[in-house]
Amino acid sequence: MKIVPIFVQENKREGLFSIHLKGELEDEVTKCIEQWLLNPQYLYDFFTLHQDDLNSGYYGKTISIQQAINYTRKEAEYLFDQLESLAISGTNIGGDNLSIVFQPLRNLDYTQRELQQVKAKTRIQKKWLRMYAIKIGPNTFIVTGGAIKLVGTMDERTHLLKEKQKLDDIKYYLKEEGILNQDDFEVYEI
Repeated sequence: MKIVPIFVQENKREGLFSIHLKGELEDEVTKCIEQWLLNPQYLYDFFTLHQDDLNSGYYGKTISIQQAINYTRKEAEYLFDQLESLAISGTNIGGDNLSIVFQPLRNLDYTQRELQQVKAKTRIQKKWLRMYAIKIGPNTFIVTGGAIKLVGTMDERTHLLKEKQKLDDIKYYLKEEGILNQDDFEVYEI
């Protein structure tokens, strides 16, 4: 397992990082970009498999698979642009940072915790994309994965449970590596 920089200013140890799991071809952020933005076949297959969830009414009226693909690509573009912009502006004193887009994993859980599990989602119409991460500092997040969430809770679908497990596993890994906060991360060898 490696931690790789994604949206980080040179010579800074803050911004958006991603986990690259052993045996995987890509880190988790790159995998999300590939699946959500660059691979419409992945989206077609996903929405075909989860068509009942797509049309359950959780997100309103019935949506065609093609509409879902278009919404997803638009949301992904917005999400990645927002993450890049906030990661860079957050390194400036007084600048907005990634904490604006990353919220606690569990709604209404606003107590700051060490290695807090968080999720990023957009504020646009169809907001079913989730990027999951561990918060190291106010503008330092390590992405553990991402998912399309068409149901109310993560416990309802296997692909969401897998993301939840990765959050737990990577939090444990960070503790084992002695990374509990921003100061620890500053001296960690990437």
